Formats: sequence, C-alpha cells, structure tokens
Amino acid sequence: MGDYHRIHPVTVGSPPPPSAPPEQASRGKKPSHDQLQLPVTAPAPLPPPPRRKRRHSRCCRCVCWTLLAAVLLAVALAATAGILYLVFRPKIPNFSVDRLTVTRFDVNATTMTVTDAFDVDVTATNPNKRIGIYYDGGDVAAFFNGTQLCRGDFPTLYQGHRTTVQPRITLAGETRLDSAVAGQLLRQQQAGFVPLTVRARIRIRIKFGAIKLWKMTGKGDCNFVVDNLRAGTQLRVRSNSCSFKLKI
Repeated sequence: MGDYHRIHPVTVGSPPPPSAPPEQASRGKKPSHDQLQLPVTAPAPLPPPPRRKRRHSRCCRCVCWTLLAAVLLAVALAATAGILYLVFRPKIPNFSVDRLTVTRFDVNATTMTVTDAFDVDVTATNPNKRIGIYYDGGDVAAFFNGTQLCRGDFPTLYQGHRTTVQPRITLAGETRLDSAVAGQLLRQQQAGFVPLTVRARIRIRIKFGAIKLWKMTGKGDCNFVVDNLRAGTQLRVRSNSCSFKLKI
C-alpha cells in the first residue's frame, strides 16, 4: 500500500505559531565584529582653575577704597579751605620798589661785559587782619630788555598782620651783552629814561591764627623806570608798577 500522508485540520483565522523572542534568537548567534563594543574608560578629572577671581576682586576693592579715600580727603581739604577763607578773608600782600641805588656799574667796551651791583629797597604791606606771612627766602633778579643784569636773595623774615616791612635786597652780577642790547642801553642812559624789571620768586607760608599752611610760591614782578645807571648815585624812580601772585 502506498504511504498515506496525514492531513492536519487547520482552522481558518487561527494565529500563526509564536516565534522565538529576539533575545532568545540572538543567544544562539555570535556577535559580529561590528557589534563588539570595547569598554569605555571615564576621562581623568581636570585640575581646578587658578583662583584669579578672588585676587581680581580684592584688587578692585583696594582701588575703590583708595579712590574713595582720595575723594573724601579732597572734599575735606576743600571744605577746610572754604571755611578758612570765609573766616579770615585772605588778601594778597602789596609790594613796591621805593628806591634803587647803583653801587657799581662798569661796562667793558672790548668784551661788551657789564659788571653791576644794586641795592633795592622794597616795601611789603600785609593788609590782612588775622593772617601772618612767613617769607622763607627766594630769588630776585634785575633785567634790562629781557637780559638779566644781576641777581640776589630775598631775606627770610616774618610779617605779622597789618604790618609793613622794608627789606633791602642786594643784587650783583656780570653779564655779557650783545651789540644790540648794549647800544640800546647806552641810548636809554643818554635820554635819562632806563626801563628795568625786577622779578622775585619767594617761598611763602601763610599763618591762619595758630595754623601754618604748606609752602607756596609768591611771584612778584616790578616794572619801573630810572633816570640813569651811574655808580654811587641814588636813582630817581620815574614810574613804578608791581604785581604779586600766589601759586598754591
């Protein structure tokens, strides 16, 4: 007899037999070369950054405090100066040249050199009621047409409030003149009209009551005209104009 095949009845609409899950299916397979994964090592931790922000902030604080202290100091000084000004009402002292005596005036026509010496009598008046003035010396020079003829030192002295002092300043020097200045000086002497300028740079300290301020520079310029420059004679001052400024 021929072999008979068994026929199993199949119901219509029945679900297909369940397939194995992918995990089970993949268990029996070896992973390919692409699917191999190497172990990943964690990166080494980076060193902490240097602490610059704190130093920077400290520097900024120091600068800010310094500026604040400077501003407060400037405000305090300005307020003090304003109070002193309102209380004492300071005024600039007045200067004038009273007389000029020529003790030597020699002109060498060959070398065009002038050797001269003057005694200058100056009057300084302090018009302030409560302010004293310390004169700590200085430099005084005489000029003709912008050329220095001689120089000397302003004396050291103290001038009280509402007082007048008359210091005598001795000037001496030797100057070589050019031909133009020498000719002009000769013509001015013959005409009896010699313009001269005396410039003074004096170190001054102001005293407000019992308070002494810092040293300042007083600048005085006196323009005057004399009749001649003959030695051994007291010159007659034709005109006299002086100005004085205080540089704080």
